[in-house]
Amino acid sequence: MLQVTSKDVNGWNTVIKAASALLEEIALEFHPDKITMRNMDPSHIAMLNLEWLAQSFDGYVCDGEYIITLRLEDLANVVKRASKGDTMEISLGEGNSVVIKVRNGYQREFTLHSLESSHTAVPLPKVNFAAKVVITLKGFRDAIADIATVSDQIVIKGESGSLTLSGSSEYGNVKVTMTTSTSELKEIDIADSSTASYSVEYLEKFIRSLSTSTDTLSIQFGNRLPVKVEAPIDQKGSKLEYYLAPRVE
Repeated sequence: MLQVTSKDVNGWNTVIKAASALLEEIALEFHPDKITMRNMDPSHIAMLNLEWLAQSFDGYVCDGEYIITLRLEDLANVVKRASKGDTMEISLGEGNSVVIKVRNGYQREFTLHSLESSHTAVPLPKVNFAAKVVITLKGFRDAIADIATVSDQIVIKGESGSLTLSGSSEYGNVKVTMTTSTSELKEIDIADSSTASYSVEYLEKFIRSLSTSTDTLSIQFGNRLPVKVEAPIDQKGSKLEYYLAPRVE
């Protein structure tokens, strides 16, 4: 049996938008204590990892292990029909289908056909990051937008007490510096001075997908290492983790 109930669809909107930045299909794994998802984009440059705990939902019943694969466009179209204050319930239907009920006084019922899953387990990168910062979503989003005005590449540099985000091209240069004395940078932990470059486009897509209700992000990186961006879905421990490979010249 599977029955997952949410009285707030913001979490679903965040997960769908984040996955849509990379994928056309979403393979959700339902476990007795949580929902997980781990997928790479077709170019294998970026990975999205989801850990959505049972306590984040208003009702969560799962008596086994289920993998449900849906077209993101189809799921997004259904979730769009849920408004603030609506209750959304997901359960298994007949055959290879998923039933989504949306209620607010009256009930609407949508049935989506699950796709044949080609899902294979993807391991998380085993990386010892040398730098970690906690930054406001707005601060990071604004910095990326600033750099995107001149460059398709962002250089992230962490030193003792400061974080520098920069970009350059034949058209000009942009440099954004933050310290713990600024309101945007909440925490900084630098074991070793670290610098790495990443795609502005890929980071921008993920950051744009996040709900404005997400106050802060945790960002980990290191010299020529992937960057890991962790964003909370709620205040109950559920999270999205985004890994992006470095740009290597």
